[in-house]
Amino acid sequence: MTANQDEAPRNWHPADIKAALAKAGYSFARIAREYGYAENSPNTVLWRPWSVMELIVAGIVGVKPQNIWPSRYDRQGRHLGTRKDSTLKDL
Repeated sequence: MTANQDEAPRNWHPADIKAALAKAGYSFARIAREYGYAENSPNTVLWRPWSVMELIVAGIVGVKPQNIWPSRYDRQGRHLGTRKDSTLKDL
C-alpha cells in the first residue's frame, strides 16, 4: 500500500463546497431563505456536522453527503454525529 491509500478520505474544502453551490445557482443565504433557516445558520455545516443541512447541500450539488464530508460518515454511510433538527422529515 502506498501512503495515499492509508490516508483517510478528506472532506471537501469549504471554498469548493461554496463553489459547487454557486455553480448550481445557490448560496448558503438562498438555502436559508428557501428552507426557513436563519440567514447564517446553513454556513455551520462547513465546520460542524449537521445531517439535515448536509443532505440539502449534497442534493443541490448532486452528490451524496458522504462524498463531501467522508469524515462524518462510517463505511456503511451512517452519520457519525449530528446537530439535532426536526426538519429531517421535510426532506
